[in-house]
Amino acid sequence: MRHDTRGFTLVEVLVAVFIFALLMSVAYGSVNALLRTRDGLAEQNGRLRELQFAMGVIERDLRSVIARPAREGYGDREPALLGTRDAVAFTHAGHANPLGQERARIERVGYAWRDHRLSRAAFTVLDRTPATAPLARDLLGDVERIGFRYFDGQQWREQWPPGGASPRPLRALPRAVEFSIETEDFGTFTRLVDLPEVDEAPPEPAPVLP
Repeated sequence: MRHDTRGFTLVEVLVAVFIFALLMSVAYGSVNALLRTRDGLAEQNGRLRELQFAMGVIERDLRSVIARPAREGYGDREPALLGTRDAVAFTHAGHANPLGQERARIERVGYAWRDHRLSRAAFTVLDRTPATAPLARDLLGDVERIGFRYFDGQQWREQWPPGGASPRPLRALPRAVEFSIETEDFGTFTRLVDLPEVDEAPPEPAPVLP
């Protein structure tokens, strides 16, 4: 009695291997696309967190602004808030330090846009000398544009103090500041910050008794 012991031919084996390789290639492409999507979403989420953090820092500093003029390194007095369309500097009350380290209760901070980066500089000494160096750091990269506007209670201004004011109101603060950050990946984010109301006039000196 004869048994049929016929096996697979070489052509059948090659066809099976080809089909298996094709299926594996499709499966690998799908998995690779999912991994790239996951990595892209993680990078985008990280970038969004950086943007939200930068906007939060600016808003926090603006909400603690105080009407305290400063003196720049060569003796000229600076208004409590000095701003243009793409940069601003102001005096604000220092924030609590969660690490319990010593830090200034009042400091001068500034924000500017250079080389597509949003940077923050802080002076812990308000009346500076030419040798006084700021503590500077970049808050956000790949920034297309930043913008600041200043509301005086009646209209929006592109600079502060308003142009033509003479003498410059050193203690005057706008009623609100609007700032925006434009990035290529997320577009433009805008935030409006109401500033604390202060008396623009300096306090009267105490009378001198004879």
